[in-house]
Amino acid sequence: MLMMMRSPNSQISRLVQVGIRDVCEAEMAMVNSDSRVVMFDDWQLKANAYEGITWAAQCHKIISNLPDKLYISFDIDGLNPSYCPDTGTPVPGGLEFNEAIYLLRSLVQTGKTIIGFDLCEVAPGDVGDEWDGNVGARVLYKLACLQVMPISG
Repeated sequence: MLMMMRSPNSQISRLVQVGIRDVCEAEMAMVNSDSRVVMFDDWQLKANAYEGITWAAQCHKIISNLPDKLYISFDIDGLNPSYCPDTGTPVPGGLEFNEAIYLLRSLVQTGKTIIGFDLCEVAPGDVGDEWDGNVGARVLYKLACLQVMPISG
């Protein structure tokens, strides 16, 4: 999942990546050399959980890196591949569906505003297999609701 904010001149002012599991050297070089890019990779998120850091605390840290208004690009293969097995690049690990929704709800609860969003990498399964589409539709529904109906409490 990517969360980004554009400055008034359409340049990206911050790029926060959550649940990343597959990177190349060039991508890591960019993360390490550009202060606008913040990455929360899946391995560290899981290691933090194994060491007793709650998902709520990790979400708070992620959200603290975000501006007040943000655009969310939700890549479905950021989820555990059991949710969307037909995605183009399945990789072991990933966020649980409820972890992703909790993060999105939490950012709205802290006063952040979703100014736009997209969903990518949802691929159809075999004929009659609508699981990937079902999960993708639920993510879109949650994003749309959170964009127009901020939650209280």
